[in-house]
Formats: sequence, C-alpha cells, structure tokens
Amino acid sequence: MKPLTPEDLLIRQTPADDLRWGVSPDAADNIASTVTLQRFQELELAIKNNPIHVDPYIELGRIYLKNRRWHDAKRVLDRAAQQFNNNDEVLTLREDAQLGRSLELYNVAEAAYKAEPTVLTQEPLQSSKIELNALRERICRARLERHPDRIELLVPLAVALENLGSVEEATKCLRQAAETPSLRATASLQLGYLYTRARRIPEALSSFRRAALFRVPPPSEAIKREALSAAAELSQRHNMVDSARRYVALLLELTPDDSKLAQRLAELNAMPL
Repeated sequence: MKPLTPEDLLIRQTPADDLRWGVSPDAADNIASTVTLQRFQELELAIKNNPIHVDPYIELGRIYLKNRRWHDAKRVLDRAAQQFNNNDEVLTLREDAQLGRSLELYNVAEAAYKAEPTVLTQEPLQSSKIELNALRERICRARLERHPDRIELLVPLAVALENLGSVEEATKCLRQAAETPSLRATASLQLGYLYTRARRIPEALSSFRRAALFRVPPPSEAIKREALSAAAELSQRHNMVDSARRYVALLLELTPDDSKLAQRLAELNAMPL
C-alpha cells in the first residue's frame, strides 16, 4: 500500500507510516520552520509566570511538534492537559506528540533490526510495533469519543486493530466506514487488503472492485488505480486469467500510453483460461 496523507484517508499497512495520519493538519503545516531562541524563551516564561492561559502552551507545543521534538512537546502539552483537560486542541496536540515519539522509537528499532537482524534486535522491534499500534487504537477511540461524527477515524483504527491481531473488529470498523459515501472507496480498498492477508480471496477481489468502480461518489484516481492494480495482481496470482485481463484493461484505460501495461495485457490475452 502506498503512504498517503490523512486528506486522502489511505493508510499504509506498515505501522511505520507517516505520522500525519493522526496529526491535525495545521499542526504540521502552519508553523514557521524556524523559531528564534527568544520566542522559545518568551513562551516558556509565559507558561511559567502565567499558567492559566492556554495560548502559550498551544503555540509552544506546535513549535516543538513541527521540529519533531516529541519529548519537549509532550512535556509542555502534559502540563497544558493538567490545566485544560477539556480543551480539544490541547488534547489533540498532546496525542500528536505521543504518536511522534512512539513512531520514532519504532523507526529506531526497525533500523537496528535491518542493520543486524537478530533475536536481540527483533524483540524491541516487535515490542515497539505493538506499543505504536496500541497507542493508535487508544487515540482513535479517544478522538471518536470526543468527535463521534469523525467517522474517517474508523479507517486508521481498523489498521491499528488489524496490526494488533483483532481482524474481525477491524473488519467491522471498515464496513461501518464504508457506509459513509465519502469513505466508501477508501474503506473498501482497506477491506480488500485485509481480506487478502486473511486469504479470503473472493471477498478481497469484491472489495477492490467496489473501491475502483463506485459511481456515487466516484473514487479518486489514486484509489482507483491502486484498487485495480491490487485486484489484477491478486487475480493473476490465483490464476484467474479472465479477471486479471479485465482489471489490467481498466488500468490501461487510465494510462493508454503505458507500454508495460499494454505488454502485460497482451501476455494475459495469450494465456489459456
């Protein structure tokens, strides 16, 4: 699966996908990349001398998040959460800091395992993977409790649940998300991958087909292309030649000048059914 932003609502299967699936958009984008030392000191002093105002906590927390200083962000936002435990912006930024730190720990463990794949490096990798997905589950549930209308959070929740081994619950989340028109294609695509990993091939193909061919509303081109590609590969892998032909032909309609796809379709057409 390809890593896409929360705006697309496509979630990469690996737990080490981009942090921004759970980050409020302006927390990542609307902060200047550089902040003067004087401003840091002003904000820290404002929090120390006048802790009853939330704005300095939020501004400083955002700055630390932007600069990936997860520990400092969490320190500031933990204090803010003690003072303003009903402030949604504070709670959301604090969750972003927790996610950032957890993701960083996972990436460090993953790099160590790739450099030296042993039992000693595998155990921290598995542990950090579980912790990251457990944190994602908790945060998705917390955000859904605060904002029940944010149905899109069911998608990353399902990814976390599947990574934790709760496949049936993940399936229910995706089916529920698919009932919302704007999420139909995204949820169906994720269901397709989930069913593929569960070796439920007919259901996987059906989900990929729905993700690619919904008419109202139609899927984005990125989702359509990914769903058709997944369906074509799955069909071919299981010797469903006629189905593979159909999906590759639909892919070729999206990019008629793709010579590799044209060659692939020719090879499929030459195969016996």
